[in-house]
Amino acid sequence: MIRRLRTLAHGLRIGRTEVRRDWRTFKRDRIRLALLAGAGLFGTLYLGLMTLVVQSRTAELAARADPSLPPIVGLLVTLLWLSSTALFGQRAAIRTVDIDNPALLLTSVRPSAVTIGVLVAEELRALAFAALPVGILGVGFVTGADTAVPIATVPVATVLFLTSSVCCGYAVGAVVAVLSRRARWKTAHVAGGLGLLGAIAAAGVMAKLSTTLELAARLPTSWYADLFVVGTPIAASPYRVVGAVLGTLVVALAGGSVTERFAMQLWTDGVGMDGDVRRSPATSEQPRPFARLRGRIDRPTRYVAWRSVQRAKRDLTRVSHLGLPLLVGVWLVVDLAQTSAGRSLLPIAVGLLGSWFVGGCLTLNPLGDDGAALPATVASPVDGHQFVGGTALMSAIVGVPLLVATVGAVSAATYALPIAVGLALWAGVHGSAAIGIALALGMQFPRFGAIRVSRRRNVVPPSLSAIAIYSMVVLSLGTLGSGAVVGSRLLLGDSAVSTIGWAASVLVWLALEGGVGYGCYRAAMRRFNQYTLE
Repeated sequence: MIRRLRTLAHGLRIGRTEVRRDWRTFKRDRIRLALLAGAGLFGTLYLGLMTLVVQSRTAELAARADPSLPPIVGLLVTLLWLSSTALFGQRAAIRTVDIDNPALLLTSVRPSAVTIGVLVAEELRALAFAALPVGILGVGFVTGADTAVPIATVPVATVLFLTSSVCCGYAVGAVVAVLSRRARWKTAHVAGGLGLLGAIAAAGVMAKLSTTLELAARLPTSWYADLFVVGTPIAASPYRVVGAVLGTLVVALAGGSVTERFAMQLWTDGVGMDGDVRRSPATSEQPRPFARLRGRIDRPTRYVAWRSVQRAKRDLTRVSHLGLPLLVGVWLVVDLAQTSAGRSLLPIAVGLLGSWFVGGCLTLNPLGDDGAALPATVASPVDGHQFVGGTALMSAIVGVPLLVATVGAVSAATYALPIAVGLALWAGVHGSAAIGIALALGMQFPRFGAIRVSRRRNVVPPSLSAIAIYSMVVLSLGTLGSGAVVGSRLLLGDSAVSTIGWAASVLVWLALEGGVGYGCYRAAMRRFNQYTLE
């Protein structure tokens, strides 16, 4: 018993130290602080409006003769739990499970203490971000329920909710990290894609059968809703309240055990210690990068492109900075497609999201991605045209055509042929310009080291400045370009003269945007040619 208490104390100390280290790192990043403060301000205003809605709905529900929780609440709690668990699983799989100096740390304390420290640190981070929305919305809930009991029950329910989500997410993330590092990359990602498609198909079937609300109300993840309303006029099932508390303890113990078991394999057996289980080919085997492009593109450019693709294939965490925004964007696009008024905006939304992803996929941190090979690259005969062109090659010859085809197909099903052709041209030009903008910003704001010491040191995400400026510029240009294509056509009409004027305005805008992209591309080349190692 004393040993377990000592292990728990060590784990809590590790988690507290990790969070304090995060906070010190966070305070030194002024841009990140400014962006978070702005997001917090707008979030507070939005949550303030939502508080009024929560207050009125809670008062209306409490005033009923039989104030029981509606099934929609269980569905929302279940979806929130699944979303947060997926987020924690993604963080565990690609970032936080790895610890700094495992040989030193694991010889100082027990592995279970390290696991507790990792989970506690993530729990504290989650509580830090959840404190503002839960606090503001909790005010509306307390005033609507006309009782002060939720002041105590809401924080407890929030802690238990996040505890189960963190432990479950980290267990799944640790398993995925081990399996993906041991299996061939295609096997792991094909299986993940099939699992995602299966989940989407199951959700679609449930929605068609109108069983989503009833099923969600019976799931254990919806029991936290009963825990939130304990002590209020809204009736809560005592069995579900007890089940939520005991279930959280069971999930915490089981998730912690699974996380420890699989994380230990990452920490001690050498699998993934260097971020890659694949070994480099024999020195006698010379790579033949993109042999089909021989004669049209010189070998140094093809080699740079091949190397960037190989890095991304072997460790997809290099593009993880696009994962969560892309997921949110896809979610919004799907919601847009489900409304009759939003279908007219669907081609524009697909073009904006696709251009943003194609432009930033491999090009937002070319110098940092080169890693330890950067001195050799800078000192080699490779010039800026070859390095920058190789970095952009795959995005240009694969991503842009796919983007044009997708936007063209969606536009043809939504608009008349002239506008569909204009949107397809806009998608191609805007996607190409996004590549040049990403290269210029990635060269101007490079990052060469990990944000936290517990992240993998061979995977360096782009700087926050590059991501933020790139997103604002690309989305702003894309919005203006789509307005020039669609808005001008709707304003000018369908006459022959109007069509000629519309086509001229579209071509002028596309030429301007293409010029911006080409100018950024040339700026990236000059930056590489002038770059020196200090």
